[in-house]
Amino acid sequence: MPLTIAWSGVEHTFHHLVSDLNGTLAVDGRLVDGVAHRLHALLGTLMVHILTAATHGGTDIIAKSTGIAPVIISSANEKTQYIQALQGGIVALGNGFNDHGMLDAADLAILVIGREGAAVANLNVADIIVHTPVDALDLLLLPQRLTATMRA
Repeated sequence: MPLTIAWSGVEHTFHHLVSDLNGTLAVDGRLVDGVAHRLHALLGTLMVHILTAATHGGTDIIAKSTGIAPVIISSANEKTQYIQALQGGIVALGNGFNDHGMLDAADLAILVIGREGAAVANLNVADIIVHTPVDALDLLLLPQRLTATMRA
């Protein structure tokens, strides 16, 4: 069942959550506390995709703790192509410069400014900016927050 959220009198339906791993869901290759639990909760509503260059390795640990096998990518262009192939209904989470095209191509782009910071260029394509991945995932789990944030 997809996630449907209304704001400004329009219903928006999402089928996919596509997220960067390091700097977004994880710091130094380790998931931020609370992320795995929230990803599990979203699996009944959204297809969850985790994209990573595996800078810190540990993708097997991420897969085990989330139930989601990260997709290894090697370039920003691959991230953009991946999200474009899904063809709509996409929420994207990212922070780095290599997430710019992915965030720009998403139907809802959430920029996470965590401990690793975020690329300034992403400010121009983000719909919402949050401090932590927990905040980002809670917007999807508690859609009234998203409705309030996006209200015109």
